[in-house]
Amino acid sequence: MPHRIRSLLLATLLAWAPFHAGAAGCAKPEYPRASLRNMEEGITLLGFLIRTDGSVGDTVVLNASGHPALDMSARDALSKCVFKPARRNGEPVEQWVPVAYKWWIDGDQGMNRAKRDALQLAEARDVGALYHLSLLYAATARTDADRDAALAGLRSAAEQGQAHAMFELARRYDKGDGMPVDAGEALRWYRQSADKGDVLAIQHLKNSAHAH
Repeated sequence: MPHRIRSLLLATLLAWAPFHAGAAGCAKPEYPRASLRNMEEGITLLGFLIRTDGSVGDTVVLNASGHPALDMSARDALSKCVFKPARRNGEPVEQWVPVAYKWWIDGDQGMNRAKRDALQLAEARDVGALYHLSLLYAATARTDADRDAALAGLRSAAEQGQAHAMFELARRYDKGDGMPVDAGEALRWYRQSADKGDVLAIQHLKNSAHAH
């Protein structure tokens, strides 16, 4: 009996962004057959540049799932979506937004296979896998221990130089998400993330400068 497949477009990860993850005009990504045979699971974290008409102008992979076929399927399908654009002073504006796509096979809602694979790579000093592991714990968290593990993995990935982990840690300090608000630490991590080329960090600093 073939495995029943589930995949889920997660809500945008940035609470501050005036963006809603609802999308129209596109089909959801198909689970690649080879990935299904190999029981590959994970979370693809993408960045989309949403134009003022809601179409996607550019895409980047903010963090990979560990399986290129999954990342390619998510990127190809979701880049055809039409999203609700951000607005500033009532007018639509072009803006980068993060979109996460979660791939998992029924019977493994805890995504334990993906966690096992990410852990093996993280132990081999793959910082992208370490950040992926933190995303997996966050997406499947049921206990405070799970949430603590997600935050610990995020912080470790940021400290080891994963650009988007730096951005997410900055956002948490900025908004008091799971930790006390600390504007100084937030700015420090935003700047480090931007220096690494993270498009969302660059955008945030630019918007902050214009606001002042």
